[in-house]
Amino acid sequence: MANADIDEADGTTAAAEQPGERRSWWRHGSAGSSAVKSGVCGAITGFCLAVTASAAGTGHDSTAALLLFAGLFLGIPLLACLWWALERPRAGLSAMAAAALLTAGSVPLWGNAVFGGRDLAPLWRVDTERPLGTQAVGSWAAGDLVVRVRPDRVTAYRLATGETAWQWTPPGTDTVCAMSRATGQGIGLLGHAAHDQPCAAAVALDLATGAPRWTATVAAPARVGDPSAPDLIAVAGSTAVLQGADGWHAAALADGHDLWRSTTGPGCSPLAVAAGPDDVVTVSRCGTDAPVLRELAAGDGSERLRTALPVSSDLTHLAVLATAPLTVWVDEAAERGTHAVIGFDAAGRAAATIPVVDEYTLDVALGGFGAFTARPSYGAVVADGLLLVPAEKPGDVVVNAKSRSTKGRVVAYSLADGRRQWTADLDDRVRGLAVDGDSVWVLTGRSLVRLTAATGHRTVERDAGSGPAAAAPGDLWAFDRRFVFVEVDGTDGRSPAFAFG
Repeated sequence: MANADIDEADGTTAAAEQPGERRSWWRHGSAGSSAVKSGVCGAITGFCLAVTASAAGTGHDSTAALLLFAGLFLGIPLLACLWWALERPRAGLSAMAAAALLTAGSVPLWGNAVFGGRDLAPLWRVDTERPLGTQAVGSWAAGDLVVRVRPDRVTAYRLATGETAWQWTPPGTDTVCAMSRATGQGIGLLGHAAHDQPCAAAVALDLATGAPRWTATVAAPARVGDPSAPDLIAVAGSTAVLQGADGWHAAALADGHDLWRSTTGPGCSPLAVAAGPDDVVTVSRCGTDAPVLRELAAGDGSERLRTALPVSSDLTHLAVLATAPLTVWVDEAAERGTHAVIGFDAAGRAAATIPVVDEYTLDVALGGFGAFTARPSYGAVVADGLLLVPAEKPGDVVVNAKSRSTKGRVVAYSLADGRRQWTADLDDRVRGLAVDGDSVWVLTGRSLVRLTAATGHRTVERDAGSGPAAAAPGDLWAFDRRFVFVEVDGTDGRSPAFAFG
């Protein structure tokens, strides 16, 4: 035919190019160009997904958004290629094959970003400290600062750079002997005392500047040497609570003025104090009777709940892990005593008793005792009505002549009935945990994982790469897509604190 060309791929005829009309390759290409067109669709799909995922990152709420982008960027080009294949049946097979292969090839790029596959990268490290062997007693996170507390000084590091923002040193030759678990209104509470003296002085530090807001003196039991102890002081929202010889004294956190007092009663002595945003939990003991657990209103000290702990002998360890729901770790001295985490209901009844040693050994005191003595870094955390805790069992560590392998896990128990809800296996032992809303971040020696508290679903997993190198447990703080790990021992070449993301 004079004015038509035959398309050899599918036998159709196409009008000859008219004078002055530029031929459109995209519309009139051959079968080979059809495959190339499909390839272009797949390549664009993968590229758009990779760029989109990288821009959105792997933090908090990015997964759902990325999956939406995945549906759009995969669906639209593939539908276009399918329509193309139907229009040109003989070229359709090669077109769809090329599109499928190139699109599948893009999956690792955007899939890793969607599910957090990017390796962790170091952001900053604080230089190692002296003197050798000096250990921190706890840490806080406040605004854009991370505060590390040693017996002899308190140092605040800037989240963005790791630079020192301020330092505070206890007066005279005093050392830090107590520390509140929480902070409030940008203020943290510390106790300090001289060698061999009771931990009787308290200071409220402005965490933005390191300046003392107010000081107070409380009656405290005798102390030998320079040890620090947990749960002697607490912060409940805007209230500071200080433990004394016969009870507890509450003061306004902002300026230290008196609010209320609560006594243990005749013949009784206080054991511990903990706090939530609007409540205070106290523990006291009266002679050989079981310790008494009370919940008080932070505003006025009125009693909301009173119950006895199920113990009959002395306590080796006691910790209030959470106030909502009320969760207490009890470790009796007696071999056959209570060694469990107990969850209480609103009426003060023990609703859940979770043995520390059963099928698993629960790592409630992360990595053992003696680390962060003023503000312990507990492995057991509470989120969404569940106790989440690292757990070990025989065979987790395998050592032979050529290699050493370790395994770890986090186990969740209901605080309503004590039943195990889920188990999340990990690639190594847990170094730190950080609750983040309805999820928990878990740092091992090899990776960082985010688990949904309710189900244990792994929403993010990132390899350590050249990022964190935490050999021992410590405090993990999560700031959106940036993380700071605070070491107990920051001497002998180790970093007191480092950031990664």
